[in-house]
This record gives sequence, C-alpha cells and structure tokens, in this order.
Amino acid sequence: MTGIILSILILTGINPRVAPDRMSTFTFSGGYGNRTGSNVVSGSIALRTNLVVHLSNSLEIGLNGGLYCIEQEQYPGGEDYPLKNGIIHAGVIGRYISQGSRWRFFMEIGSGYYSWNQNFLGYSTGGGIRYYPAGSNYFYCLEGKWHDNIQNLSEPSPGFYTITAGLGFSW
Repeated sequence: MTGIILSILILTGINPRVAPDRMSTFTFSGGYGNRTGSNVVSGSIALRTNLVVHLSNSLEIGLNGGLYCIEQEQYPGGEDYPLKNGIIHAGVIGRYISQGSRWRFFMEIGSGYYSWNQNFLGYSTGGGIRYYPAGSNYFYCLEGKWHDNIQNLSEPSPGFYTITAGLGFSW
C-alpha cells in the first residue's frame, strides 16, 4: 500500500521534500502487550523495532517488526488445539508526525505478516508521542497500537494491543 502511494506521487511529478538534516530513523521500544476479551489470559512483553525513511518533515515510510509474548485465548467449546505463546511480526508502516519543537505527536498505520498459531496478513494502527532533546539526533517515544487480522475473518480474531516506550535515532 505504501509503495503504491509513493509510486503515484513519483509518477504524478510530486516529489515530497526530504528534510536535509534527517533522512532516516531507527527506533527500538519495549513494553506490554495483551489481548482484549472475556477469557483473556495475562499479557506479557512486547518488543518492537522499525527503520524508516523521511519523505518530508511530517511523513515517514519503512519497515517494522515485533515480538510479542501473548497467549491466545481458548476457543469456545474447549477444543484440544495447541496454542503458541508468542507472535512474530514483520511488515511496512507509514507514519505522520506533527511539527513542533521538542514534543511531536504521531499516527501510524501498517500491514504485514504475523505468525501465531497460523500465518496471516494483518494490520496495525496507533499513535504516540516523541520527545526530542535539544541539539541531539536521538529521541524518546511512547506509543500505543492495535494489531489485528485482515485475513481468515471467519476465525477467532487474534487482535491484540501493545503499549511501548523506547529510544530512536535519526541521521
């Protein structure tokens, strides 16, 4: 999806301005992740990372991945089904960041491959805040995201949320 948008911009002659002092960003964050619902088991550690390029001062696109130690809820009827404890995620994201001096809010949406009890195509959406110390190339971030399935919609939803905090570096 992000590639399609970028292709359309390039083909129509709209070349987004790239900030001359910051071309790319790497972020690593950790926190908590869990499912929602009535018979949800306890959540656990959520680790996320991403590498993005800046298309403008407010728009970024790139790759992201995560490891989430979340158990799947039991299927209704108590079926005997082997359940994994953990999700691996790899995909693409697009992010809009507000302009500001040190505090900047952002929204992001992504899509990618998730591996749980089965492999599926999923999406994520969320937002957060970044704090940029004066005169540095790094920043602190806090974010919340919802991850869900866009494939196999007849199956019980593997949707879950994550709340993470981390450190980023721009160059």
